Amino acid sequence: MVDQAKPKFGYWDIRGLAANIRYQLAYCGVEYEQVNYSCGAGPEFDKTCWTDVKPNLGMDFPNLPYFIDGDFKLTETSAIHSTSAAKWDKTLLGSTPEEVARLAMIANVVFDLKMSITRPQYMSGDREEIKKIVEAKLPPIMKFRGEHKFLTGDSPAWIDFLFFELVENLEFVSEGKLLAEHPKVKEYHSNVASLPKLAEYIASGAEKKLPFNNKMAKLGATA
Repeated sequence: MVDQAKPKFGYWDIRGLAANIRYQLAYCGVEYEQVNYSCGAGPEFDKTCWTDVKPNLGMDFPNLPYFIDGDFKLTETSAIHSTSAAKWDKTLLGSTPEEVARLAMIANVVFDLKMSITRPQYMSGDREEIKKIVEAKLPPIMKFRGEHKFLTGDSPAWIDFLFFELVENLEFVSEGKLLAEHPKVKEYHSNVASLPKLAEYIASGAEKKLPFNNKMAKLGATA
């Protein structure tokens, strides 16, 4: 029997890899229960709040973020994005084999950029290092977008929620310079931020109250 309770979405009490999923759930009008985990202060950064329950959740690959919808339990960011789209808004998956393929391709590219800019925020906190990565990897993504409103066309896809949060993070890292220096990125950011229901969620300020990264990060560890 399927549990009719609200789905549960679990992650650290940061933006990290969760804000993008929350954007999509807001856009789709999905009500859910947020389950937050908070690591301890440094230098230990104790994570037992998560590691103690991790083996007991009945997941195939226990990890954060996770999504529990009735008896169905899922981890991995892209899987949560695509499965949520399949259930609540299939248009976010693309409508033709070509669109689906382009979405899969750009998703891998965006995830690569996401990981590339996140690592220095935890390890060195070097904004110049991140700037060099962005200068190399952002232009091809914007070229791929072309004159479309969103990354894969004129209708949003699930990867837009992740790329939007990536742009938000880069605006923070660049100390407010990214959007001013990249008009096409600013235009894209505005297109996503204006989406129905998502605009309301952004206006609530829920994500602004959270840091981008966890407590051990050298950059973005405080809101």
